[in-house]
This record gives sequence, C-alpha cells and structure tokens, in this order.
Amino acid sequence: MRIHKIKDIFDWTRTFHDKLADEYTRLAQGHDRDRVGMLLNYLAEHERALSEAVKHYEEDAIHSELEIAYDPDLELPVDLEGLSRELDKVDTAGVLNLALQFHDMLVRVYQALAEKAPNPEIKGLFEDIVRHEIREKLRTARDAGRLEDI
Repeated sequence: MRIHKIKDIFDWTRTFHDKLADEYTRLAQGHDRDRVGMLLNYLAEHERALSEAVKHYEEDAIHSELEIAYDPDLELPVDLEGLSRELDKVDTAGVLNLALQFHDMLVRVYQALAEKAPNPEIKGLFEDIVRHEIREKLRTARDAGRLEDI
C-alpha cells in the first residue's frame, strides 16, 4: 500500500490490527481447550485493543496534521497471507514468536516513518507510537509467559 497522507498510515495500521485479530480468532476456533487456543484468543483481544489505541492516536492528532501530504517512499506490508499456514503447525512458542515479529515489523515501519517525517510534530507522533509498540511487545511476551505457567 502506498501512503499519500498521514491519515493513510493510521488507516493501514488499524486495518492491519483488525485483520490480525480476525485471523487469530479464526485460528483459535480449532484450538478450543489447549494453550495455543488460549494464546490465540489473547492475541486477538490484544490486537483489537491496539486497533483502538491507534484510533485514539488519530483522534488526538490535529486534523490538519492528518491531511498532510506525505510520501515517505515506504511500501507497507499489504496483508497477512500465509499466517494460517504458519500457525497451523506451531505451538505456543511459535505463535508468540510470530506475534513478536509483527510487533517488530510495526516498530521498524514507524521508526522509518519518524525518520522521514515532514515536521517535528509528526516525528514526535511516530516516535510515541514506536514506544507504544515496544511496550506492547514486552507486555505480549510477559502475558504469554504467564500463560505457560498455567
């Protein structure tokens, strides 16, 4: 997906989190009582919460900032193709590893966007989101570790 305005980045991120949540939910249906299913359900709820967080970042931004034309020459990943094939064959450690990879990918995207930001306000906004994604990655790892203790 190509970016044309700052708001396009928020739209893409919300859609990414929503699709990921839907995919985790779908995959969890085949794992009703095991730890993989519990982790997938947790990750689905986590992704929905992240989508809401992105919505709040967008609501808090100044409307004029969202409309700024912005072409950072960065292609955003389009979809989650292959996720179900990956997750059909893994245990909780594999599911967690994949979830952490998604967080790392988003951190890299937002770091690149911050580096190419058109002004200091937008740079600060993207840097805030990077910090948020890093905190959420750590939280995901911590909470998944607790699941293993059950």
